[in-house]
Amino acid sequence: MSDLTRKKIEQSIIDRKYLHPGFLKNVQTYKPFLQVEEKAFQDGSLSKKTKELMALSISIVTKCEPCMEWHLGQALQAGASDEEVFETIDVAVEMGGGQAVAYSRFVLKALEYFKETG
Repeated sequence: MSDLTRKKIEQSIIDRKYLHPGFLKNVQTYKPFLQVEEKAFQDGSLSKKTKELMALSISIVTKCEPCMEWHLGQALQAGASDEEVFETIDVAVEMGGGQAVAYSRFVLKALEYFKETG
């Protein structure tokens, strides 16, 4: 993985942690959004892992790299395997075509990053 890609992933993580308190304090819709997120991703008929993989696929199709990094990390923490990530990419490619292929490369690099950093 290139240093540029590593820095991009790390900057996404740093930005999220650094800006979180300011968002909580100043953005009125942020705390309710976090509550919706917590409710949406809890285990139910679908597991948290499945929901995170769904969100990862949507993130690829919508071309949101910070979302890809976040939902991949959450899916891995919930026990997602490499094979499940690859199948998630398959779904994104079917729904998003060539652009999804291009953005899936970021997911593969982020997967490598998370494996290296544990």
